Amino acid sequence: MDGVDLMDAGDLPLGKTLGLTLRGDTISSEEYTSADFMQREMDMVWAKVWNVGGLASEIPEPGDYITHQLGKESILMVRQDDGAVKAFFNVCQHRGNRLVYGDDGSADLFTCVYHGWQFARDGELVNVQDPEDFREGNPCGKLNLVGMPCEVWAGFIWYNMDPDCRPLAEFLGPVVDELAPYRIEGMTRVFYRVTEAPFNYKCIHDNFCESYHLPTLHPQIGSFVDDDYRNTAFMMYPQGHNLMKMKGALPSMREAGGIGDSLAAEMREWDLDPADFASRPREARGALQRQKRALGPLRDLPHFAELEDGQLTDAHHFNIFPGTTMTMSGPMMLGFQRAEPHPTDPNKCIFEHWRLAHPAPDGRDVVNSTGVFAFRVAEREVIPFGQGSMGSVSDQDLYACSGQQLGFQSRGFRRMYLAGQEDRVQQFHEMLHDYMDDRRP
Repeated sequence: MDGVDLMDAGDLPLGKTLGLTLRGDTISSEEYTSADFMQREMDMVWAKVWNVGGLASEIPEPGDYITHQLGKESILMVRQDDGAVKAFFNVCQHRGNRLVYGDDGSADLFTCVYHGWQFARDGELVNVQDPEDFREGNPCGKLNLVGMPCEVWAGFIWYNMDPDCRPLAEFLGPVVDELAPYRIEGMTRVFYRVTEAPFNYKCIHDNFCESYHLPTLHPQIGSFVDDDYRNTAFMMYPQGHNLMKMKGALPSMREAGGIGDSLAAEMREWDLDPADFASRPREARGALQRQKRALGPLRDLPHFAELEDGQLTDAHHFNIFPGTTMTMSGPMMLGFQRAEPHPTDPNKCIFEHWRLAHPAPDGRDVVNSTGVFAFRVAEREVIPFGQGSMGSVSDQDLYACSGQQLGFQSRGFRRMYLAGQEDRVQQFHEMLHDYMDDRRP
């Protein structure tokens, strides 16, 4: 690697995955196709971890609510009178009817459409028809909605169906401190799309846990991100999460490239002329870092002062066990992608892609290496698979995962055979096995 400008990734060595010793568990196709395996995952994994239900900004006033479907479960999250958020299983305690239909709204009382039972926003049953007619006595105040642990962090509403779970901060571990300087809680969701995808959720989470596919599947990103694993830092955490730090604003070390269109657009956004770096493209990264540090406070972005140089330009890619990915592509924008199990079919999943951004000066569009986004609150768009874009890079990932799910049906596939830069895939599955064997960290 003589002559290569190595990454400022703190004390993390480059090209090796650090943090844990892996066992080498076999990863077979059954994990992606078996209905029995899927049910065990729901019972032993998804019901035991912290999940993102939505954004706190979606429910600003008391009585505002959102729902989130996870597998067959529906979770109701409600803003309380004191400003807190509570989460409940979305089911009436009378005879098991779904209580709230729809994605969001506001209500003083939640009324079951079947027999009219009414629950207050704190979950208490406050009114039933013919209360004197129940042999076990008036159910009001007794048969309340079943709640669960619920916390707000970084602007996200998190819930856990396990009443005995660890606090959210312990579950997230180092992710909290790593993401804190970006001030995600002050961002606005500017892109919000969801699709039902024809593959198991683990296909896409595996994909996000490795960079080996980047040169083949995403050749376009090599013009603004160094996708060479030898110049990338990887870290695995004992909670099941992992982190990849890829050098941004830098053409790939794999080939001698110049300043591409995406990088040029970001440089112009920060008052740099890409032509000045035509003969020295690898110096653009340092120049862009210095420019962002100088102009950030002037553009009402004070958090830039809290960021390390690498955080001003690089892609810091967090995979949060078991299905969420958060990628900071520089200090202005968060890419949030998650894949969750389909309610009934292990060969499908629900995939969501959000983009959250800090405002650009004067209400301008937000520009970074991933694209240009109008700064306004995005409405939820449901995209039939293959009939619209989930984002240019995401479309490539989804296409590849669809083919992988087809391959998992073959008798000819035995097991995965992984490279070192795919260690985080191995980590993900070993943590999955630990949860399913009731050996949570």
